[in-house]
Amino acid sequence: MAQPGGRTLADVERRANDRLGRHKAEVMAEIEAAVAGLEGLCAARPDAPAAEVYRLASRVLDLAGFFDTGPLYEAGYSLADVADRMAAAGAWDWPPVLVHVQALRLILKAGCERNAATDHLLAGLKAVAIKART
Repeated sequence: MAQPGGRTLADVERRANDRLGRHKAEVMAEIEAAVAGLEGLCAARPDAPAAEVYRLASRVLDLAGFFDTGPLYEAGYSLADVADRMAAAGAWDWPPVLVHVQALRLILKAGCERNAATDHLLAGLKAVAIKART
């Protein structure tokens, strides 16, 4: 970059984003697998689920952060927060988890697009999260 005729910062950034973009399909498949794992937990309702719910929600966050996944990241963060707080309080409750997991699935099916429907969905998750904390 320092040499005359070298790459510009914009060019380096564009090339890095192009290379990262080549992995988006793989990353979205991994996110899909994590959400499927969360759905499985919601169906099975094991006795000590907090660590696994948090792990899978964190997986969604870790992967979603690489790309513009709009509301998916926010919903995943909300789920991780709710799971962490319920576990810390020793007051686990499945319905808030199930609502978050269903929201993640809906957001994925909608292509992770932010629109009025997903904004409404995120507002609902916020209300669920507040209720789960009390």
